[in-house]
Amino acid sequence: MTKRFGFTLAEVLITLGIIGVVAAMTIPTLISNTNGAQFKTAYKKALSTLNQAVLMNIAMEDTDLSTLAADTGTDSATFGTNAGSLGLMLKNRMQSATEITGSYETAPTLTEGSGTGATAPKITYTIQCTGNADDGYDLPGTIPGGGTAPQGTQCDQTTGTAEVEKTMDSTPDNYAKFSFADGTSFWYFLDAANCTDSAAVQNNCYGFIDVNGAAGPNTVILCADADNGSCEPSEITDIFPVIFHGQTFEPATASARAVLFGK
Repeated sequence: MTKRFGFTLAEVLITLGIIGVVAAMTIPTLISNTNGAQFKTAYKKALSTLNQAVLMNIAMEDTDLSTLAADTGTDSATFGTNAGSLGLMLKNRMQSATEITGSYETAPTLTEGSGTGATAPKITYTIQCTGNADDGYDLPGTIPGGGTAPQGTQCDQTTGTAEVEKTMDSTPDNYAKFSFADGTSFWYFLDAANCTDSAAVQNNCYGFIDVNGAAGPNTVILCADADNGSCEPSEITDIFPVIFHGQTFEPATASARAVLFGK
């Protein structure tokens, strides 16, 4: 009797089915991890590029971000033309900086999360309380950055300071948008002016880095579980909040810091 070696059709189909199930389970995660690594690298590069532009401006003009004037542009043709504005500095120091307000078919939603739970990113900063160590410290009636301190905010009776949050503006029309040669976009709040270390928050010196421009997912990086000012992002996405002052561009939120300084 002749022996035949091989697989039956049923065995081949079962094997292919198993391979298909495993691929369906692992490929999306692999793609997400790959995109996340690319977004992280592009984010670090964009921060470095912006900081180098500031240093170049200091060398050539002897001015930094503390002398910025608000951008008085009213449309895409006039953004970055006002003397002393951040947009003009970018144009002067980065030949590839191009105003791109109209390039997004659908502007990103500048919030963390989605649906009814979405909120605009918040920047944490320190304020000085009134009073003294002998009589105790109290929150001022009006805090730097505007408005009053959120309910539950307390003064540290040792340092005389308190930690408060400022909500970043989430209206795309209030930002000028620039693109660089590598496809990265940078959005800055039009009212940003006199961006010093102590006044960056109240002077609206913040914006967003979009590491792949108009391409998706156009989602702000979000903490999966924020705790004591730190977090692990639930997913590394393509838009990162930044704040700028003096000679520095840096992450503005806990999630953006976690991506920059994490492993």
